[in-house]
Amino acid sequence: MPPKAAISYLGPMPSQGLDLHDRHSFIPCFRVEIAGEQVFRVHTELSGQGSDLAITRLEVTGVAPLTPDQAHDALNNALLLYTVRRLEPLVAEWASTGTGPPQSGDVWILKSEDVPQLLALAREKSCHYQIRLKRDLFCTAASDNDTTLTSIIINNRRTAPTSKPLCQGCNLPNTDYICSHLMHPRVSGKNTLGGIMDRRAMTAMCDQGHTDRINAIGKCYAGGHDCWQRLIEVEEPAITPVSPLELAEAFDVLDAAWRLAFDQKKKPLLALSTVATPAALSLPCATRAEFETRISDLADLIDRIKIDEKLLRPRSKEELERDEDLLKGSLNRMDDCLHYKLPAQQHPAIDRAIRTLRTIRQARNAEQHGITEGGGLTAKLRDLGIHDAPPNWGGAWDVVRARAVEALTAFRHELMAYVNAP
Repeated sequence: MPPKAAISYLGPMPSQGLDLHDRHSFIPCFRVEIAGEQVFRVHTELSGQGSDLAITRLEVTGVAPLTPDQAHDALNNALLLYTVRRLEPLVAEWASTGTGPPQSGDVWILKSEDVPQLLALAREKSCHYQIRLKRDLFCTAASDNDTTLTSIIINNRRTAPTSKPLCQGCNLPNTDYICSHLMHPRVSGKNTLGGIMDRRAMTAMCDQGHTDRINAIGKCYAGGHDCWQRLIEVEEPAITPVSPLELAEAFDVLDAAWRLAFDQKKKPLLALSTVATPAALSLPCATRAEFETRISDLADLIDRIKIDEKLLRPRSKEELERDEDLLKGSLNRMDDCLHYKLPAQQHPAIDRAIRTLRTIRQARNAEQHGITEGGGLTAKLRDLGIHDAPPNWGGAWDVVRARAVEALTAFRHELMAYVNAP
């Protein structure tokens, strides 16, 4: 499973010591964490000219022109929303591919030509609970106590009538930057003789248990409560089924590509003393005991990968002593060789493939030795995309084989790219 990614708001950059003559005074700053580790930090700046233009247009245009203070606040919220929207797809890509950002920090600078985009963000509210049915808008977060409820059911939810102005005035924050931990909001309308005059979020739940803060629902956004987070949902890569013979074949093809890439004609990548282990990779699996045997055979084959000393990164005598334990494992040596021989742009694919094979070995160790640290076997199987073992050990073995083939194929592709490079 790809690592969990989260975006946190660090607050505005302090204005003290900054030259704010030619920039908007509010400079939001965000942090990105993947698997609990900070990997990126960014702040967004708007030029002074862009700031003046945006505030002027917010004050004098639109259905309801804003006061100077209201325009300033609307522009600040637009900058927050802009940053979150721009960050989310980047973070999803980093987390799903395991590549990480190209640098640890950045500054996103907006100018006058970006003002129309910011104005659109300032004036339009996105709400995932708002559904259009033909010509009419409905709120699917309606409370059971909402006196404006209709008999219309959408997505198994009772609904209440709403409109864009009513939704804009509702205290439930824009769902494009609402806190990911806010759940089950319940909104009620105020019905008068003149019609529905207002809609307000009355209750909600907090997945982090901040019951004291969830009462102030209107602050569950970036720049509101300091516990705000956006969790990035990353889809697991699809599993392509493989034939029973494909895993053994993938090892053979990788061996051929390795010899070609590094002129190792007389030094095979795999040191095999018997054909029994590769043959076992094609066998099916029905029980936990059989799964243990199959994944053990695969891990043993990974351990038989032999990397010639001449292919490793050159080291001084002191470095060799320091790295002696590091260079004992087959995957460690393979990782060292490929990072030394292949150019940097090929390293992310190598890292993902190495990580997959390491996880397979860790699953074998957890199964054989009863290791429970880090979640044990169940956690390692989840990392490989397996969620139904037990009891589906046959399906688990099919997924392990497919993941191994993906990793070995990635190695082969990168080696052939290296061979065919100018």
